[in-house]
Amino acid sequence: MKPLWILTSCCLALAASPVYPADRFAERFALQFDPGSAYYSVRVPAAIYAASQRSDLGDIRVLDGAGEAVPYSLDAAHDSARTPPTLHSVNWFPLPRTSSTGKGMPRGVTLGPDGSLHASSAVPGRTQHDTDLLDLGEPAHDRRVSALLVHVRDDNYQGRVSVESSDDLRHWQPAGDAQLLKVSYNGTTLSQDRIELDGAPGRYVRLRWADGVPYVDSIDMEVEALAAGASQRADAQQAWREGIVAHAGPRAGEYFFSTGGPYPVDRLRLGLPQPNTVAPAVVYSRSGLDAPWREVASATLFRLHNGSVEQSNPSLELPPDTDRQWRVVIDTRDGSLGSGALTVAAGWRPALLSFVAQGAAPYTLVVGSAQAESAAVSRADLLGDASSAASASSAAAGDATVGDALPSAPLAEVPTVSENQAAKRRYWLGAALLLAVGSLGGVVWWRVRGARRRSGAELGAAQALKAGELSSATPGSPADAQRAGDGQS
Repeated sequence: MKPLWILTSCCLALAASPVYPADRFAERFALQFDPGSAYYSVRVPAAIYAASQRSDLGDIRVLDGAGEAVPYSLDAAHDSARTPPTLHSVNWFPLPRTSSTGKGMPRGVTLGPDGSLHASSAVPGRTQHDTDLLDLGEPAHDRRVSALLVHVRDDNYQGRVSVESSDDLRHWQPAGDAQLLKVSYNGTTLSQDRIELDGAPGRYVRLRWADGVPYVDSIDMEVEALAAGASQRADAQQAWREGIVAHAGPRAGEYFFSTGGPYPVDRLRLGLPQPNTVAPAVVYSRSGLDAPWREVASATLFRLHNGSVEQSNPSLELPPDTDRQWRVVIDTRDGSLGSGALTVAAGWRPALLSFVAQGAAPYTLVVGSAQAESAAVSRADLLGDASSAASASSAAAGDATVGDALPSAPLAEVPTVSENQAAKRRYWLGAALLLAVGSLGGVVWWRVRGARRRSGAELGAAQALKAGELSSATPGSPADAQRAGDGQS
């Protein structure tokens, strides 16, 4: 019986070890990069978000040419070390029309030894200038000017403005554009005073007014502190999914739409179907059909038309939200939205995927499995693994790109990093269980056969004994005659 107990113990030990099922992945994409680095990083494109079946992108795997999974990390942009932006006032100088187009030093300002600007003449009137010159101050490596806030004094203003930046007041490049608005409507002031800047602007900025110069009370710049080291790479540029159409719900003013993937949405642009419309709105989201709706944002939506200028409400800012289902409730007490559809654009900052370049090319990225569990490791562990296996020439990170989707038919099931060992454990477990069942059956058969033999022998002995007793008890038998003769003698 001892071999049976040993075999049973082995089976229980194998069964207690973790077993990872082979998950089915719906999509796979080519990963392209130049060889020579220990690890590579790539922004997760929209196609990967659309194919993922998990809100945390836990069904992503990176495979080498042999189909083996390689270690990878996944860093969400909103998880990086960032501090809230701060506002700093900006010095600005109205420029005469004849001075705003030249490439030399603008008229009306002088340049100080430290690069600061100072006014050198009287401020021109509104009809005599169409450009304002801003001095953002000495640039710093640990901060970035992300936006300008222009506070307009006018009660009603609507106009376009373009932005140019320079480091030397001679060479200028585009840095953004916007439509500013300040209007009173039904006791409510609608205001759009923010100008998003493209990239990192130079020290000096020009604001060119296309629809008349407003009365400006003050100008602030929004400054973001940049994280040091690798976490700075997690701050990605905004990605957008345009053209989402919200369909009307069963109740008046109710609209529904789906983002189509677990995008970490932190911006929403809601477009009204009819011009000259103002409507308060509340936005909700939920993770599934059985989940309750939760409020994520509220704002006053507007679309105002003034001649050749049309102004719409700015994007809604909200904490990153991976819910797919969304609901917008419009306050229809002042009227409905009219004919047409409510359009939506969803914006997010893509996550950063990094993987170790182990194994042979080509590399593929697979995604799309509701049953898969996340196999991502921390970035620190990933870089430690990469540096331990890398030479001095390949220690730096490389940039990778995600190519087009590949045919998914040849790749039905893909193992994770731990599933190869799990498959072997399952084979050994099956073999051990079969051997244990066979041995148990043999032992049972042997014991039943022995029991039958012992039962037959005992039955024969009992029958013989019974027969002897019966023969000795019969009258007139030779034994009785012998016993009688002995008694007479």
